[in-house]
Amino acid sequence: MRYRPFGISGVAASAISLLLQARPGADAQRLALAALENGINTFTLVGGSREVAEGAGIAWTQVERHLLVLGLRLPGPAGRPVTAEYLSAVIREHLAWAGLEYFDFLLLEEAAFAALTSEAIRLLGDLRAVGLARLIGVAGSSEALDACIGSELFEVLAAPFDMTSGWAMRRRIKNAVEAEMALICCDASPDALCQPPRAQKAKLNLLGRAPANPLSGAGTYAFLHHTKGWGAEELCIGYVLTEPAFATIQIDTTDVALIERYASITDRDLPTGVAAQIEMARFAVQQPIARSA
Repeated sequence: MRYRPFGISGVAASAISLLLQARPGADAQRLALAALENGINTFTLVGGSREVAEGAGIAWTQVERHLLVLGLRLPGPAGRPVTAEYLSAVIREHLAWAGLEYFDFLLLEEAAFAALTSEAIRLLGDLRAVGLARLIGVAGSSEALDACIGSELFEVLAAPFDMTSGWAMRRRIKNAVEAEMALICCDASPDALCQPPRAQKAKLNLLGRAPANPLSGAGTYAFLHHTKGWGAEELCIGYVLTEPAFATIQIDTTDVALIERYASITDRDLPTGVAAQIEMARFAVQQPIARSA
């Protein structure tokens, strides 16, 4: 496992990190232990599940607290304002559930950020001042979050980024780096990019054979599914690892075997020629990758 500075916080984050949330098959203790065994020290806990927080907390006791980088991600109360009372209560209860004294970072999802009351905004600074959440950040992809970049209040940005990301997102990442924010990459391997393309029936020539086409697949992402020794998700993660702006790449899985596979990518170099294929595909005329909301 490789480690990178988490912004200017002074702590080192594993290049691969794990998102922990309530979902089918999610045994937080089992997943967190598997991650720790593979050198992962950075975790983001999605707020809302006592079971997940308690399970992860048990696993985290196996490592000295100062060696871990632990965050809480808040979606916010649906359809209601995010008040200071709500923020204070939810942070303290998740700390208690996980058996922690503080979170290294607190992330507000777009909906929570948009619903902040003025009192809640002031409380964010207080939470940092008293050490309950040492860094404050936002998570999402909308242009509304651009206002947080360079703000004295926000020091962490979690955003989707992959080999298809356009100039708008790349400019946002560049601005965040210049503002010395800690960057977390989410959704490095979107399903729409990693799913094998549907096979198309080749046209046959007069001899009943498909004509050879040495340039077949050039300028597309077909290479993701035909690179020896690499899966599509691994190539996507390997590509983002070449971007030094990100402190960590967040994975979201309930499969222990995948945690081990993805953690091992940090010690591998992309195969020769893949970088060129990525650039050819990026600049080719293609449909944008669809993302889930």
